[in-house]
Amino acid sequence: MRQHLNALAVVLLVGVAGTAHADPSRTDPLHPKAIDIKPMVDKLVVYRDETGMFFVGPEGTNLDQDVAEKWVFFGDAKTMYQQRVVGFSTHDGRYEWYLWSPRVRGIQTAMVTIDNHDRMTIECRAKQPGKELTRLPADAAKAVLMKATFMPPLWVRQAHSLARDDEGTYYYVDELREEYGGNGFRVFIGQKGAMKQQPMTNVVSDSAGEIFATKSGELKIVSSEDGKPYWKKGSKRVDLVKLVPQDNKYVIYRELGIYGSLGVVYDDQ
Repeated sequence: MRQHLNALAVVLLVGVAGTAHADPSRTDPLHPKAIDIKPMVDKLVVYRDETGMFFVGPEGTNLDQDVAEKWVFFGDAKTMYQQRVVGFSTHDGRYEWYLWSPRVRGIQTAMVTIDNHDRMTIECRAKQPGKELTRLPADAAKAVLMKATFMPPLWVRQAHSLARDDEGTYYYVDELREEYGGNGFRVFIGQKGAMKQQPMTNVVSDSAGEIFATKSGELKIVSSEDGKPYWKKGSKRVDLVKLVPQDNKYVIYRELGIYGSLGVVYDDQ
């Protein structure tokens, strides 16, 4: 029987807006606690790619949703980061995980496939063969599991809004993910690769829209569907083109040049 535990459309919601697992290690995004995997060591399998990166996942014939989503990690031999699982399915010994990986081009998620726990591939580009990983023997896998530190997802923020002017200057707002309480807004302005964070002075959010006031001007986002966002500095107003963040995830997470490592598969695409 084939299970689909999450709708893939969820991945479009601003980099996966929420998570199904409330966990004490996630309550403080700046000082996360390591995840204790010792109770699961004998139930996890480890795969290695040619660059020395490792994928860790649960082993079993009937994985329930909690296990399938919670115990999936990726990283080097030193630090493994929990992956945000957008979808999971299983059929006749074949397992598929759909993972949040916003630097993947052309497809909505990175897809991890394991056939009968012997072969594993990670696909990151449409109509191209995936990258194969090698399963480690039990003793080598246990050595990796006992040595590495397992952490909650590295990236704790999400896109809030994106706009640009006719000259290619982008106006981008991000915030803390919902599981961390949201808010914590930050404003970045500039062209691709030259974005600069703006010191904030005030945030307004009501039925009319949002205002993100900075020391250099105000970004105003009108709530009506036909309302255009605009940037106002003194008496000068610049109308902006509103962009949908989920349709521009590669622009946000790669081309704008704001973020460093996200701790996800295919982080370097």
